[in-house]
Amino acid sequence: MPFELVTRRLENVLLIEIVGEFVLSQKLRRCSTVIRDAGDATAFVVDLSQCGKLDSAGLGELLMWYSLAMRSKKKILLIGVKESIKCVMQTARVDGILLGARDLEAALAELRA
Repeated sequence: MPFELVTRRLENVLLIEIVGEFVLSQKLRRCSTVIRDAGDATAFVVDLSQCGKLDSAGLGELLMWYSLAMRSKKKILLIGVKESIKCVMQTARVDGILLGARDLEAALAELRA
């Protein structure tokens, strides 16, 4: 499945949908610009519901997004995290760092709080 990032603004929140396999590739190396170039977004929601696979490189990219967001004092939440991706996160012991919400509505409510 080809890899693609789809972004959409929801007021001051940038929704980032990961479609396909979020794994080591040339395209993956260019992904961090999504967070850096987010302009006036105050928070990020990363939708993994269409992500078929996540490897250590993809996990590293998510952690970089988290780091960039935190440095800018912005929040970041994951939604649509499948069991296989949860397992990767738990194995790497980052499931307490990369926090998730039940769905988009819950994530937006949490970010507004």
